[in-house]
Amino acid sequence: MISERRATRTTTPGSSVLAVGVFSSRDRRHLMPFIALSALLTTTPPAASAIDPHRFESTALTTRPTLPAFRECALIKRIRELATYQVGWDGPESVGPTIETVKQAIDFARQLQALGDVAQPYVSLANDGEINFYWKTPRLALDLGFTGTGRYSYYGETPDGAEFAEDGAEIGQPLPPDLIAVLRA
Repeated sequence: MISERRATRTTTPGSSVLAVGVFSSRDRRHLMPFIALSALLTTTPPAASAIDPHRFESTALTTRPTLPAFRECALIKRIRELATYQVGWDGPESVGPTIETVKQAIDFARQLQALGDVAQPYVSLANDGEINFYWKTPRLALDLGFTGTGRYSYYGETPDGAEFAEDGAEIGQPLPPDLIAVLRA
């Protein structure tokens, strides 16, 4: 059998130090509250006059790190703006873009951004809900559109008569390398 020893006072009377020996299993449940209460009673709160509620206010204002503003590509901002257009935005027969059209156009804008130094298109909305990307550079005029069907189409022409055309490219299919080269020039 385990011998039971109780907490015994090891200092002079009036002192708050208590030596804790081996406690039996029935006393262990009282140990933590006892220690917590002892710590609470021996802690002295500061005087009320010493508390300054504004003590850290100026420090927080001057030391808070500024977070960099989230930079969203201008093309994506424009597409998100076009996504708010609703039925009737350009007359009784006009419709806004579908969610799928917007998603596909945003994905394409991200792919363009990843290409780096390509000419930036003008992004617009046709009254049938198609989101169009239009480039007019000295080397190329190109119109590319998304309808939300999982495909996109484009038609472009260079001043010397070279044509780029696709009527149903799969979403995710990149633009031809020679077209990208003309967009980079």
